[in-house]
Amino acid sequence: MVELQVAGRVPGRSATLLIAVALIFGVSLLGSLVYWQQAEGVRAAGKAGAVDIGFAQFMSVHHEQAIAMAKILQQSNPEALGGLAPLIIDKQERELQQMQGWLQSWQQDLHPPTSKMTWMLAGDAPPDEALRQYLLDCERSPTGMPGLATAGEMAQLQALQGEEQQRSFLELMLAHHRGGIPMAKFAAANGRVAELRHLAAHIVEDQVAELETLENLLRTLNTGSAG
Repeated sequence: MVELQVAGRVPGRSATLLIAVALIFGVSLLGSLVYWQQAEGVRAAGKAGAVDIGFAQFMSVHHEQAIAMAKILQQSNPEALGGLAPLIIDKQERELQQMQGWLQSWQQDLHPPTSKMTWMLAGDAPPDEALRQYLLDCERSPTGMPGLATAGEMAQLQALQGEEQQRSFLELMLAHHRGGIPMAKFAAANGRVAELRHLAAHIVEDQVAELETLENLLRTLNTGSAG
């Protein structure tokens, strides 16, 4: 077995596994080692590391799209779906401001410099089967994240009206939440900054609960249409 020397030392088992996973996913080996070393360097200090920065950047993109979808629905009919759109806008704009405030204080870009989710290789433990599958889904997604709507889907949502638009909104938002929850769970478990871990955990709890609301609204809408 070939030993790999990095920065004057032989990486431990977690780094070796990270390298193997990075090669499987086609992620840059050098980039993955940088993420791993960055995470190691901040572990004891509790300051922002690769997971904190990556989550804040990618979840900012995620929230921005949810806000954009909700604003499309709000502009068509503020009272649609029981006034759900304004609630989503208010909640996610507040969370977005919080994450972007952190990024500014860390002197980081407000958006990720790449579509690659390599920051999710910088956790405290090697990726399990669920995380490996999620990363593969990210690689296969045309937007870089499963559930993130394409430009075509956003344009179609804008063009629709009435119940058709509401149905499209619910379907897109359901996929959006389902795709973002694994990312938030990972950050809640692996972030270095306590406030960010708390926000990520809150996002998981909030969006899991919201999934039920969205599913019920879609079921009601489809039942009414069928009747």
